Amino acid sequence: MNQRRAVETILLAAREPVSLSRLASLIQVQTKELNDLLEALEQEYIDMKSGLELRRFGNKVQLAINDRYDELISALFDSSRTKGYGAATLEVLSIIAYDQPITRAQIDHIRGVSSDYSLRLLQDRGLIEAKATLDVIGNPKLYTTTEKFLRDFSLSSLNDLPEVDR
Repeated sequence: MNQRRAVETILLAAREPVSLSRLASLIQVQTKELNDLLEALEQEYIDMKSGLELRRFGNKVQLAINDRYDELISALFDSSRTKGYGAATLEVLSIIAYDQPITRAQIDHIRGVSSDYSLRLLQDRGLIEAKATLDVIGNPKLYTTTEKFLRDFSLSSLNDLPEVDR
């Protein structure tokens, strides 16, 4: 098994940051060897001018789309539907659509950055709402998509969303 490809596959499938210890355990290597693999993978992406990049968050790592390809990602969607939305906002909307109901903290964890601005924008435009709260300390809001989201994106239901590998 090619360990570098194994790391890449795990990070792609995870869709969220993976701890270095978990990653090392999955591919059965020591932390030092894992760091060498990550550095090699990082350099490979740079050398290839890849659309992918590794993002590190303390003791976690994530495979993400390189920011220089934001315009292409935006073009992936019908521009009339997504006009006025940046890549970050579309990413937040996608996370909510596929993982709803979901809290802001869960969205931030998946993305690795704050999503406050995107959440406000999506609420202001009526594409998401927070009708319920999670029954835990602090009662965080649970975000879901709206009927307007379905209409604007020509979906009959959430079942019409394209399949994604998780």
